[in-house]
Amino acid sequence: MKKFLTLLTIIAFVSFQAFGQEKEQNVEKLEALEADNVAVAQDTIIQDASEETVAVTDSIDLDIAVVEADDEVSFQIGDKEITIRDNGEENDSDDEDEYEWENNEEDWENVGGARSFEGHLGGFEFGFNSFGSKQFSTSIDGSSSDWDLNSAKSSSFNIILPNLDLGFCRRIGIVTSLGFNFNNYRFDNNLTIDKDPVDGITRAFDAPAGIEYEKSKLATIYATIPVMLEAQIPLSDGNALNFGVGVIGAIKLGSHTKVVYNDDGKQKDKNHDDFNLNLLRYGVTARVGYKMFQIYGTSYLTPLFEDGKGPELYPFEIGIALTFND
Repeated sequence: MKKFLTLLTIIAFVSFQAFGQEKEQNVEKLEALEADNVAVAQDTIIQDASEETVAVTDSIDLDIAVVEADDEVSFQIGDKEITIRDNGEENDSDDEDEYEWENNEEDWENVGGARSFEGHLGGFEFGFNSFGSKQFSTSIDGSSSDWDLNSAKSSSFNIILPNLDLGFCRRIGIVTSLGFNFNNYRFDNNLTIDKDPVDGITRAFDAPAGIEYEKSKLATIYATIPVMLEAQIPLSDGNALNFGVGVIGAIKLGSHTKVVYNDDGKQKDKNHDDFNLNLLRYGVTARVGYKMFQIYGTSYLTPLFEDGKGPELYPFEIGIALTFND
């Protein structure tokens, strides 16, 4: 309908202009037509597979041809041609908005906005823990040999909440979170630990005569805050290898010892105490992984016990992690 009204308007405008420019010729022709009482009108419709052509010739011999296609209308007046195109403003605007949004997303990722960086920290960690007589050491010297652990049964379990990310670029950023660290130090010898009632120093005590401990362990719970710098190396399959290093701080929430033995049946004794364990500790941590699977390691630079109130032992742990990432 819109194109039809446009057609009528243009024909009227062109006709009026033609009459104005060739006034004398038109008058003569009109008089001749009046005298002869002849009016000639011809409408021709030509249609093919790609377009529909309408040609209209009026009584004043104006040669006007109209060609209508899917998205345009052309008017040919003599050797002049006028073309009106339907630009589809609404659709083009939508397409342009979508294109601009997609480009903004791509540009955002290219410049490495914080939203495009996704770290690998939050999840669950399963590992083994132990301690050494020195920082970054895995062995215990002779003076603390009573504290030898059954490494295969000394386990750790960590829960880390979904991480917060601060991206420097798409593949490098800072990752942090809040976690909970559960350690079980399983003693290899027939002993348990407690504070010495004389000087208050935490020491190892042998089991009572005739008692053989089936299990003896020290259990601790810490709240942790790891902060890591992570870098990712893209692979050909579209995923990436991730590497992270950082620091970790922790505050002790609880601790106890547990012994299991037979004495007229199975007996279990628990002793809840602080055992002179350091309330706060810090260390370094690192991990490497692919997608949601990680290998991690943490070594604490703070001794397990307060200075002078127990043996100088530095905890560490190593294990695997399953992160919340796809």
